[in-house]
Amino acid sequence: MKSSSRPSTQQKKPIHLEPVIRYEDESLIVIDKPAGLLSQGDHSGAPDLVSWLRQKWGRNYVGLVHRLDRNTSGLMVVGARTHSARALTEMLQSGKLIRKYTAWIRGRISGASDWEDVLLKDERTNEVRIVPPGTPGGKISKLTISPVKTGVFWRGIDLTLAEFELDTGRSHQIRVQAGSRGHALLGDTKYGKGEVTRFPRMALHSHYLGFPHPDSGELMEFRSELPQDLRLEG
Repeated sequence: MKSSSRPSTQQKKPIHLEPVIRYEDESLIVIDKPAGLLSQGDHSGAPDLVSWLRQKWGRNYVGLVHRLDRNTSGLMVVGARTHSARALTEMLQSGKLIRKYTAWIRGRISGASDWEDVLLKDERTNEVRIVPPGTPGGKISKLTISPVKTGVFWRGIDLTLAEFELDTGRSHQIRVQAGSRGHALLGDTKYGKGEVTRFPRMALHSHYLGFPHPDSGELMEFRSELPQDLRLEG
């Protein structure tokens, strides 16, 4: 079993908005993305991971398997070759690529639970909402939430530090499902409201990735500690 403790020969001292390489071989790369870095370029021209990898690799192809929102930090895996990107995408769709997140959410949750909803994305506005089962275009969305600790950690607001494990990988899934239950993510200006949106950035971090290597089948596991800006104390 390989883990995130394995050093990478490509790793170098990170600078602002530069991802940290956690593992790299000829088939894939696992990086720790800082909050503020886009996964893929957009009309704003802001720094993005795909452009960074194109410059690093000296070629155009980058096999983006999944994305993190701009202000979400943490682990991502990217295919360096078409065959590995295809295999990793199939793992993502079949549930063999395990992703876990940590987030600060509003309110107090006392025990683990499974959430299931049907989500519909408006491609024009890039907004997602929960819709009744059977709605055309709606997709089943499942996750498991497990509270880590609860208390008052910021501006007198009751908060829960929670871990989320995704069974499906829908756009904005954690944010929408949490917000609809009155547990908006701290700093989420799109699906939150009121005081909770004044946190400097969305308090969501991708802390775990696990998947079989697309070539060898060997289990790869990576963990990322909560970044300093999300280590709130009561």
